[in-house]
Amino acid sequence: MKKMTLISLLFILLASCSTTKQFRYMSKGKAPKGTFRTEIPFEIHNKLIVIKVKLDDSDKEYEFMVDTGAPVSVIYKEAFEAAKADTVMIYNVSDSRGNSVKSVYVMLDMTLGTSKFKDIFTVYAAEPSEIVRCIALDGIIGADLLQTANWEIDMENQKIILTDFKSGKPNLESYQKVKCSKRSPSNRMPWLTVVPGLTVDLEIKGKKFKDVYIDTGSAGSLTMPKDEKTDSVFKNEQKTVLWGYSSFGLLGGSMDTTYGYNRVDVEMGKVHISNPSIDIYKRNNSLLGMGILSDYNLFFDFRKNDLYLKPTRAEKKESDEKGFGFYIHYDSKSNLFTVANMYEGSGAAKAGLLLGDTVIAVNNEKLSAFTDFCEFHQWTRTLSKGEGPVVVKIKRGNLVFTIEKGIMPKRL
Repeated sequence: MKKMTLISLLFILLASCSTTKQFRYMSKGKAPKGTFRTEIPFEIHNKLIVIKVKLDDSDKEYEFMVDTGAPVSVIYKEAFEAAKADTVMIYNVSDSRGNSVKSVYVMLDMTLGTSKFKDIFTVYAAEPSEIVRCIALDGIIGADLLQTANWEIDMENQKIILTDFKSGKPNLESYQKVKCSKRSPSNRMPWLTVVPGLTVDLEIKGKKFKDVYIDTGSAGSLTMPKDEKTDSVFKNEQKTVLWGYSSFGLLGGSMDTTYGYNRVDVEMGKVHISNPSIDIYKRNNSLLGMGILSDYNLFFDFRKNDLYLKPTRAEKKESDEKGFGFYIHYDSKSNLFTVANMYEGSGAAKAGLLLGDTVIAVNNEKLSAFTDFCEFHQWTRTLSKGEGPVVVKIKRGNLVFTIEKGIMPKRL
């Protein structure tokens, strides 16, 4: 069964009305004084990078995701209450899907490996979307902290090396350099490059696409807005069509129709990206995510706005998970299971399944409450590795559908 993160997990946090005060706090973060070098092991959760972090002077470790697409760092309820940080401001925060909520902002000290970073501007997300909590339990390391040091992300050995700016770069002879730009608060103010984070220009079929966010918080490859420009570039390309939930941000998901392509090459400076997965739907910005970035060892030089990439030697392992052309979403609060998205032309669509159908049973096993969304998420992955067709019982006149495995449309 296809995971809800099929398109991407997007964690771009932008204030609803940017203020001088916010920008000032974003720039207050400080790396350790003098020279330092810290190695940090990381884990991959749902294609995204997760590290251990200590807060203030505590020895307890918390799980944080590394997200270059988030301008500020984020902390969830349990870690926030333990940190007991003082509030510096209260303001709205909006995620990449347009969900918005009034939030508390605090200043935290965070220790990564043996290095302590001070005065990190952090937003408190009391109730992040459940799927976000399944990736990292406690929060997000945003670009406000990332910009205070050089980050070398070794995907092959699953470790991060942090160094101060004065120590110089490691040996990058075998890397390809990509010139980036500082990030603006929105496409309407490209001249105001005050928000932490980096963007890059891409070329697709001879067309330039400017200011694409480098986003290690996106599990997708390349996501782009549906507009006149993308309609023109992709109008003759073969596509898949996904109805329903397109992606999740920090605060929740949204419904949309997503068009997927993967027979189009992308140029990023001198870096050639062959046939990446490209997803286009209604959104404001473009993101270059871990679906592409995980193929490289990465080095960020935040002083000069440069990204260095080196193709990894690790072979890509093909997933043994197979899709059914649809996805069941579990709402732990209402204990309801519903059909959340579906591929056009899939076995699910041909069988008559509809978005919003309530699922009662799968393979004659009645669905009941899970401990949390993460347990449900693991159940869907196990189900996807099984053999044979899937029988789905739907609460719509007590209908029963049989869905054949492995006939989800492939991107040609």
